[in-house]
Formats: sequence, C-alpha cells, structure tokens
Amino acid sequence: MFLSPKPVSRTLLVIPSYKDSERLAPFLRELVATLPGHFSILVSEDGSGADEAASIKALVREGQEISTRKTNAPELLDPLFHDPNSGKGGAILRGWRQGGRYDLLAFADADGAVSAREIVRAEQFMRSATPPFDALFGSRVKMLGRCIQRRGIRHYTGRIFATLVSVVGRVPAYDTQCGLKILTASAFERISPFAQSLGFAFDVELLLLLLKTGQRVVEFPIDWEDVAGSKVNLLRDSTRMAREVFHIRRRVEALKI
Repeated sequence: MFLSPKPVSRTLLVIPSYKDSERLAPFLRELVATLPGHFSILVSEDGSGADEAASIKALVREGQEISTRKTNAPELLDPLFHDPNSGKGGAILRGWRQGGRYDLLAFADADGAVSAREIVRAEQFMRSATPPFDALFGSRVKMLGRCIQRRGIRHYTGRIFATLVSVVGRVPAYDTQCGLKILTASAFERISPFAQSLGFAFDVELLLLLLKTGQRVVEFPIDWEDVAGSKVNLLRDSTRMAREVFHIRRRVEALKI
C-alpha cells in the first residue's frame, strides 16, 4: 500500500509591527541569522503610513538578500500590509490566517525583547514535548537559570496588570502579555472563527479561547530583555484593559463551542 510522505514540519513566525521599523531592523537581522530553515518569517505591518511601509519593505528586502546567502536559512516572506491601523491582535490574526502550509504558528513582538535564540529554544521544546501540548505562552518568570532584564517600574506595573487579568478575567496564568506565543495550526483553526480582540488584550482572549476549547496550554519561562519604545503605558491603560478583559471573559464564557 502506498503511503504519502509525512508533511515537513514548518513554523510561521508573525511579527506584528506598528511604527516599529527602527526596533525591528536589528531584530529581523538576528532572526534571519539565527532561525533554522523550517521557519518562515512574516512581518505584519499595521497601518503605520506610507513612510513606515517603505522602511519595512526595505528591511525585508535586505533580509531576503541575506537569507539567500545563508545555508539552512529561514524563509523571509514579503510583508503583509493593512490600512487603517487595527491593533496588535489584528496584525497577528491576519498573519496567522495566511498560514495554511504550517503546522505551528507563532508570534514575537517587533522589539526583540525575546531573542531569536529563545524563540528557537521554545519552538524546539514544543516540538519535542511528551505528552504533546497545543499552545506555548512565553512567561517572564524570575527564576534560577533565566535572565529577565526589566526596569523596576515596568516589572511592578506589569505585575499589577497581571493581577487585574487574573482576577477580572479569571485567567490561570502568571504572564499573559509576554511577546512570544506558539500554537498548533489545528488549535488555531478551532478558535479562529471566535477571535475578535484586535488590540493588546488579544493575548488574554487567545488563552481563554484555547482553554474554552479544551486545548492544553503551557507557560514556558524565557529570557527577556526590556527594550525602550513600548506603546503600552500600564499605569495609564490598565483600567481600560481590565474592562476589555472583563468583556472578553463574558463573551468567551457565553460561546457554545
């Protein structure tokens, strides 16, 4: 009996970008230099304007030229553009919905706070885990063997927001907002029709939908380095985000899936 060959395992890494070309430039070079050949990288540019779009195109062209000269290089896809700006979650969802030929879907923030080396380590862990699981959430946990370089104010405001998320959203996670997530394409296919959050509460909705549909999610401690230029001010935005988390929880709880 003829058996068709098993599909090659491939990972799509989406980088959401909004006015991030300066921070993205060194990170994209690092990704091209470090990620193995079964990765594809897709920059999802989210309505930053014509000048920023031109900068992203130039960065990607440069990365593609470097990639062609490297053995076992990742595939750097042409960037995905959207106008007007919709939010980080919208940029990620549009990228993941391009991912028909991949068995794993990931995103990492454009600032490079999670290094390419850590992305590889997390992806290898997910592929080799026994028993397997459906989604990996990077987590900034201060523990032996992990390096978290974070300004004190960002650490404490981050923990305040994490507590709000845990209480308001009933989210059983230490760190929902770390900029690294990986999930199986099959898990995303199941939750994709119900994903609506386009902003920074996207991560919370993603976790709640995965848990609602019975997916197995693990938190994975990563090394993380604070990078200047964050567009979220947790002191200013925490109340709004907590309110959004509350509505997301109510909506997900009501879903019949």
